[in-house]
Amino acid sequence: MAVVYSKALPQSGGANETPTRRFHTSTEKIIDQANPDITNIYAALLYGQQTRPDNPVLGKRDVLGTVTEDKQVQHKVNGKMETVTKQWSYFKLSEYKWMTYSQAVDYTTNLGAGFRSMGVKAKNRVLIYAPTSREWQLCAFGAFSQSMQVVTAYDTLGESGLLHAMNQAKVEVAFLKADQMPILARIMDQIETVKHVVYYQDLYGMPDGCKEAIDKVKTKYAVYTMEEVHELGVKNPVERQIPEGQDIALVMYTSGSTGKPKGVLIGHQGVMAVAGGIHLFIAPYIEHGHDIILSYLPLSHVLAFFVDVYCIYSGIRVGYGTPRTLTDDSVRECQGDIKELRPMVMMGVPQVWNTIRAGMLKQVNNSSWLVRKLFYNAVELKNVLRSHNLPHNFMDNIVFKKTREATGGRLKFIITGGAPINRNVQKLMNAALCPMIQGFGMTEASGLLSVQLPDDSTFNNVGAPCPSVEMKLVDVPEAKYFAKDGKGEIWVRGPSIFKGYLDNDELTRETVTEDGWLKTGDIGQWTDQGQLTIIDRKKNLVKLVSGEYIALEALESTYKNSLYIHNICVVADSRMAQPCAIVNIDDNQIAQMADNAGIDYNNPSEIATSQDFIKAVLADLQHVARENNLTKQETLAAIRIDAELWSPENDRLTPAMKLKRTDICDYNQDKLEDMYRQMGLDQE
Repeated sequence: MAVVYSKALPQSGGANETPTRRFHTSTEKIIDQANPDITNIYAALLYGQQTRPDNPVLGKRDVLGTVTEDKQVQHKVNGKMETVTKQWSYFKLSEYKWMTYSQAVDYTTNLGAGFRSMGVKAKNRVLIYAPTSREWQLCAFGAFSQSMQVVTAYDTLGESGLLHAMNQAKVEVAFLKADQMPILARIMDQIETVKHVVYYQDLYGMPDGCKEAIDKVKTKYAVYTMEEVHELGVKNPVERQIPEGQDIALVMYTSGSTGKPKGVLIGHQGVMAVAGGIHLFIAPYIEHGHDIILSYLPLSHVLAFFVDVYCIYSGIRVGYGTPRTLTDDSVRECQGDIKELRPMVMMGVPQVWNTIRAGMLKQVNNSSWLVRKLFYNAVELKNVLRSHNLPHNFMDNIVFKKTREATGGRLKFIITGGAPINRNVQKLMNAALCPMIQGFGMTEASGLLSVQLPDDSTFNNVGAPCPSVEMKLVDVPEAKYFAKDGKGEIWVRGPSIFKGYLDNDELTRETVTEDGWLKTGDIGQWTDQGQLTIIDRKKNLVKLVSGEYIALEALESTYKNSLYIHNICVVADSRMAQPCAIVNIDDNQIAQMADNAGIDYNNPSEIATSQDFIKAVLADLQHVARENNLTKQETLAAIRIDAELWSPENDRLTPAMKLKRTDICDYNQDKLEDMYRQMGLDQE
């Protein structure tokens, strides 16, 4: 008998909306806190101290230094292979060093007292502009210990975005890593309210230019190291001032895929309601007090922050890593973060898993016919066995031993969110690593809105509504999505919904109805088992010349099955019968791809504009379309290649790794116009 993951509430729904659905065990009451009666984030840490005082909770690795290596790289120049020497720099790291619950409570209590000694008061705002680290989280909890609000800014946010966040939020304290000091020094004359600057640095020191930047910042602000603030608190102790559940915890700035980032006001109770809801069903899959999660995604992103808080509350150890030091290939004289930590749980956005999948399959495809056949058949077989609850782990030591060892060998499940994950990626991860669960959330909902269970073997859905919310789908008539067909815009309601946008009541009213329903802007559909499937973003539905709509994000997820591409931006408008796309291929890999395809070139810089190479990539993408049963109107008619790797640093991606469509299209305007001419479109 099929499992039912959510249930419709009796006497709900209407002509233009589906019945309201809740998690199947929470139909009578929405979860509004974490047990026992925990409604603020700092209380989650205190609960850990009360129940597991000597258990390790927060782990970090010290950077001991850097190792520089010369590498010989071959390039084809004017038709001839030439060898060039390049220098590569790698970090050397210590083993993980852990802080217990009692130590974390003592440290954050003293840090909060240090902030108070500096003159910072309850409800004042502390901005954190730093990479994910133990220091990031200790600063946040130090602020919470005195009812201060934390303003988050991605450490990759540009100067204008950082300045906007600081001034709009009227920040009193800026907390950052020493590496970010030169950015602060460049904008300091435009900052309006900051009075204090607190920084930390790696054990081995700081990059060039940081000391000079610190000296410049000292001419305007009171500047402290993190340890100096801690010592201030030790010498000037004060009672903790724990916030109430209804108090604002975070001013979390969205990653800004369009326009200036918005300040989202998130309450303490909102975060803990999600934690309590998740604990209701995830607890049986976790060994609390023992299991470990690797935290490396930006803590300025709501998913990473919420998961950290849940882990601290529930007894899961949090070990911090960085994207640059995850694997053995990216460090020297030590193991990468994954092998050193050997986590049981790990998070990632689809771009991370797409990259891992591409790396796996390239190795498999370079193997013998027998190995390829064995691997692909094993992936299918393991997923089938798992879907029927039949034994399948015996395959791990036969076929998937190397892939599991690469991630430490102890993963119980991995979490993906931020955008839809392709079915084939999820199938591969389920088989080669461990079960992948897909979640759906947004900053305005304090974290997760829905998530799959680890033993859910279905695909193309994001699970049932979390026990902390209720959910319904509402008609989008202009795109022909109707509630009577089980489709529509996803609306959610519950205690985890945000308290509004900072200084923007008009946008708040547009986003949240008077009776508390948050309009997510995502289009969803219910499965027969009560799971939610994300069809696309409302703003990314595009009407073609035929009058039919296509879903850009869904198409991009499908086309990422191609091993040629690193990323893709599908483009369409009402003049087109079929879409086109800007395809991103890493310029470090493009020459190898051309060689494998047997395409001649004199210089690697020519490959991205080579008509033969473009045709080969387009043919592969059209093959992917056929394999995934896309219609003609969803099949790409033309592509052009951008060989500069898209990233937050060059403004092609948000810090959450989502496409910045406008920036990508503006940068590639000449390529787009070339495609339009090829497709016979009139230029306007």
